[in-house]
Amino acid sequence: MLAPIALAAALFVTGPAQAQEVDRHAALTAQALYDQATAEMDAGRFASACSKLEEVTRLVPDGLGAKLTLGQCYEAWGKLASAWAQYTMVEALAAKAGQAERSARAGAWAAALKPRLATLTVDVPEAVRAYRGLEIRRDGVPLGEPQWGASLPVDTGEHEIVATARNRKPWRRSAVVTADGEAVSVAIPALEPDGRDEPARPRSATGGAQRTAGLVIGGAGLIGAGIGVFFGVRAAVKLNESNEAGHCHDGNICDDIGYEARAQAVAAGDVSTVLLLAGGAVLAGGVALFLTAPRPERPGAHIALGPHGVALRGSF
Repeated sequence: MLAPIALAAALFVTGPAQAQEVDRHAALTAQALYDQATAEMDAGRFASACSKLEEVTRLVPDGLGAKLTLGQCYEAWGKLASAWAQYTMVEALAAKAGQAERSARAGAWAAALKPRLATLTVDVPEAVRAYRGLEIRRDGVPLGEPQWGASLPVDTGEHEIVATARNRKPWRRSAVVTADGEAVSVAIPALEPDGRDEPARPRSATGGAQRTAGLVIGGAGLIGAGIGVFFGVRAAVKLNESNEAGHCHDGNICDDIGYEARAQAVAAGDVSTVLLLAGGAVLAGGVALFLTAPRPERPGAHIALGPHGVALRGSF
């Protein structure tokens, strides 16, 4: 029924380029699982056998013989696409490892299976592709965009297709492939909104941001003007100090102390002038921003006089 493969050789021959040592415990476990799997294959219990062989290839990733046996298990179980994938992988890896005979054998088995493979195509219309965060999964595995619309080999049986996108309800469907060589296609429909993507409501121009900016700018101008007043007072104080105790006389004749006080008074006066002018300008700009901001329309009522009497108008 199955081509015989020596157990140890099938499991551990990895080629001269792969000299890494397999963990002893993993190797022993893998060998035991391999023995059980081949016995189950002979007994026709392929589901259990293939599961054990999958674990063997996980424990000993470089065991090309185990991968080849797994392909045989899949083929006997009727999972032709999985078998073809294993054979194709072993063909490439064995060739790279210098195992020409094993590569040729895997390639021949893959070529024999290819015409019998069933395919499944997941079509994604352009309108659906435009959804934000769109993700398509087949049997729990994401399908990248290059796979959308492509006829891909699959095993016979039921395959779950799930489409999700941001602010859209998930869509799922089971695609059933009933026979080898069958071509099945599934189209992703428009996904329904989930109700959380509410359109943004236009905000009325109440001028709140402009008034806030006016307050901030006006406050900055007020602070600057206040500092200017401080330096103005300091200038006056220093000028008084220069005149005290006779440090300065008529004609601005001063001793060293008076001269220093006069210099500080002049510097403080200059700073005061600049700050008062700048602060006043900034304060004026802030006030203008605040006063020119649009006001929100407030609901209410007003009384209007008309040719037919008094009318009450407005909204409540």
